[in-house]
Amino acid sequence: METINILFRCDASPEIGLGHVTRCLALADELRSVHGCGISFAMRKGPLGFNLVKERGHEVIVSREEDREFDYGIWLLDCVERINAQVIVFDVRDGLKREVVKKLRDSSRLIIDIDDPEDKRLEADLVFYPPVPQVQRMSWEGFSGELFAGWEWVLLRKEFSEIPEIKKGRHHFQILVTMGGSDPEGMTLAAVEALQGLDKDFKAVIALGRGFQYEDELDQLLSQDSRKFFEVRKDVVDMAALMYESDLAIASFGVTAYELAAMGVPALYLCLTEDHHESASIFVKGGVAVSQRFTPATKSVLADTVKNFMSDILHHSRMSRLAREKVDGKGVERVARLILLNLSKNRRF
Repeated sequence: METINILFRCDASPEIGLGHVTRCLALADELRSVHGCGISFAMRKGPLGFNLVKERGHEVIVSREEDREFDYGIWLLDCVERINAQVIVFDVRDGLKREVVKKLRDSSRLIIDIDDPEDKRLEADLVFYPPVPQVQRMSWEGFSGELFAGWEWVLLRKEFSEIPEIKKGRHHFQILVTMGGSDPEGMTLAAVEALQGLDKDFKAVIALGRGFQYEDELDQLLSQDSRKFFEVRKDVVDMAALMYESDLAIASFGVTAYELAAMGVPALYLCLTEDHHESASIFVKGGVAVSQRFTPATKSVLADTVKNFMSDILHHSRMSRLAREKVDGKGVERVARLILLNLSKNRRF
């Protein structure tokens, strides 16, 4: 049987984080390992993302934007033709023109778009979103594809569907601080300062992504306080297990939020943008998290919120149960099957 070739278009950098690449890799691994598809990535920036994809054994086609004549649309069309891609998956917000995507679709390619507010989504065959309120406000005029929005379509790595239900008993309350792959605004530092001001007993694990740029500042901060127990872990391999071991997380909003829910971890989400804050509202309304914009006042609010969490064990247990009910970690399986089903049933492909 002929191999189905799939091209992923996504990026990662210290500025935008690793979330887009992380969920694309989850889907790519499922399509390759379970369905035997050929996988390639077309990426514009930067080394952080390139290396992550290469480590998983996928081909990376990198743009040559130093060329004065570089044209995004032409480069992307060349990438598609180079690997003879039958499917293109977009998880990028960089202003790619709708006309370019239309041309790809007209040339009998199946177009998949993930969590996209841009107009190019209107030229996609299948679009997938978590159940965020922004989806209903978007204009879908001219859209002829299929829209899927809900908890069941969240793309997570396979390990987030395999952790046991019951946590082992521990003698301490464990707080996980995780601000994604890069933490461009240094929110980790604010969270640590907030925790240092608490008079309660706990263990705090600080998970640093490979793009974290404030290690010197963090070391200095931790060296000033020996009263609390902080453990720093860099570039954690098994994040699912670490989340599973935690009772509470302080995290930047993004893909991490859905991973924490899958592990049943109540969370305090820090949001860099109003869009993130609105997206996080689905967790707040679902009773599984607290969310706030990241501001200079973050530290004092965080300290009070953590204190309330630790004082109300029954509420904490309920939040944990509700979180697991929201996300089952099987979104990649559903999306992969749906892609291949549409590829086979629609004669246009």
